[in-house]
Amino acid sequence: MLSLQTVPTERRVMRKHDNGKEHVVLYFEKETGDMVKEEVFYPNGKVHWTGTYKKNIEHGTWQFYYENGNLKTVENYLGGKEHGVTTQYGESGKKIKEEFWKHGKLIKEMKY
Repeated sequence: MLSLQTVPTERRVMRKHDNGKEHVVLYFEKETGDMVKEEVFYPNGKVHWTGTYKKNIEHGTWQFYYENGNLKTVENYLGGKEHGVTTQYGESGKKIKEEFWKHGKLIKEMKY
């Protein structure tokens, strides 16, 4: 799979917050027009979530953040379905839960 660094992309600001800061930013592969990445921001400018696409479907790692900037959740997708480990963190950064997914079906859950 090609990384965003090697595939020419076009960055488009789709929506802004009332304060003028970017809210939703999408990245499209220039050659095909396929969406390859999504970034959503809080009004304070910090990342709310970011994730990647393959052929316009969720694919790869998605990361969600608390408004304070700490990591909240890391999810992995394969062809639009959760696949692999999903890890959730508390606002302080402590790991609180892991889920193990296989093609969109929850296999196992562990709480910490």
